[in-house]
Amino acid sequence: KASIKSFKDLRIASLLPSTTDICIALGLQNNVVGITHECDFPLPDDSSKSSPFKHHFVICQAAIQNDPAATIAKKPLTLTVSHIDPSKATQAEIDLAVKTSLHDGLSLYNLNDDALSQAQPDIILTQSLCEVCAVAKDEVDDKVSCRLPPNQCQVLSLEPESLEEVTETFVRIADACGVPERGEELRRSFWEGAERVLLATKKSGIVKTKEALPKLLFLEWVDPPFNGGHWIPDMVEKWSGCRTATSWVTNTCKSVQLSWQQIYDADPDLVVIACCGFDLKRNEKDALAARELLKPLRAFKQGRIYAADGNLYFARPGPALREGIAILSRCAYDGDKDVVNE
Repeated sequence: KASIKSFKDLRIASLLPSTTDICIALGLQNNVVGITHECDFPLPDDSSKSSPFKHHFVICQAAIQNDPAATIAKKPLTLTVSHIDPSKATQAEIDLAVKTSLHDGLSLYNLNDDALSQAQPDIILTQSLCEVCAVAKDEVDDKVSCRLPPNQCQVLSLEPESLEEVTETFVRIADACGVPERGEELRRSFWEGAERVLLATKKSGIVKTKEALPKLLFLEWVDPPFNGGHWIPDMVEKWSGCRTATSWVTNTCKSVQLSWQQIYDADPDLVVIACCGFDLKRNEKDALAARELLKPLRAFKQGRIYAADGNLYFARPGPALREGIAILSRCAYDGDKDVVNE
């Protein structure tokens, strides 16, 4: 295990979009020297009010107030490469590529050896939770031992499965980077925001009983359909003021492939399509492409099929999940202005 230096001199390599988001929210973007090809990273000119970094992260105010330079960052090196371009493939083609990769024991992502050597990180943030989401943990360990000086770099692997565990990663990363108080502040701010959303749904006059809570179907893939796994059930059932339409899916944290007949039988009040890794525009496109399959649903007939940015607000276990909770509630309680405005 490498010894961690003062956070002001710390060099962080983030191999997940979610950990990049967390570093930004902790005010550590100046320390990030390497990111993935999928990460969003704010440049100095991202300070405008229209920047997504002003609204979709729960910013750790203590970090910004105590270190004004934390709001300015240079573009880090890109440390990963992908062997598939989702923007040029259909959902069915991506699904086949992922399943083939898993069957053959091959990764869809790899580290750029030269970029890693150039970055010279003191700490690498990665995961071993999802085999299709990022560079494999074993490859990270191998490249660190081959490309970096002995004992220089600590590898911190994060595997949150619940929403509670997601917020614990805020604290773990902050502790590892020498700013523990920022992690606690970020976790506190996240739960305060989630509580406000839940309180707004409880005050709503739209739902009178627990049994009448909106039955929400969350789709993190459409072709073939998959429900939301890991932290998504917590977001739906515990914090958005809804109940899940896939209540028969139990004893698993991972998302589960569904049949369209199962979806028809579930008869959800609303459907939120927020496919993993896709932005709002792509999810709108794919929802329209699935129009004929969605037509039999009561939710379709009542105009309650919604598309959302799955990449920013649901797929990444980071601070933006709070906004994801609010999006679910806005869709479910779209007739209540207090919920919609939260």
